[in-house]
Amino acid sequence: MKMNKKKARNQSAGDRINSAVDDVKSGYKDFKENTLQSVSDAKDNAVTWVEEGVSNLKEGTHHLLDDTKEAIVKTAQSIDKNVKHGLSQYNAKAQELADKVPGGLGDKVIRYPWVAISISLLIGIGLGFLLKPRRRA
Repeated sequence: MKMNKKKARNQSAGDRINSAVDDVKSGYKDFKENTLQSVSDAKDNAVTWVEEGVSNLKEGTHHLLDDTKEAIVKTAQSIDKNVKHGLSQYNAKAQELADKVPGGLGDKVIRYPWVAISISLLIGIGLGFLLKPRRRA
């Protein structure tokens, strides 16, 4: 009977050890599965985060580009308007001056524009020569 008790204790201890080993194996298997699942979830979250960041960056870039285009168009329109206004004033004053010149000079300038341009060029060169700073000796 003592033998049976000893054998029963050894068998019981062996069963407990086997049970503990099975529990460790099972725990390891669960730990491994949980770790793989966590890594997979982390990877998916990182990919989603990067994709959303790129999408937001693209959207921001497009918004900035659209705002820049709009600002350029408005500036160009404003410049065009100002230039047209300035040219209109210049043309009105030039016409006024041409009307005041005696001897029909305005009509001759209209008929022979190259002569007017040549004379203007010579006057400009003459003024440039006269107004040029003198060199010190």
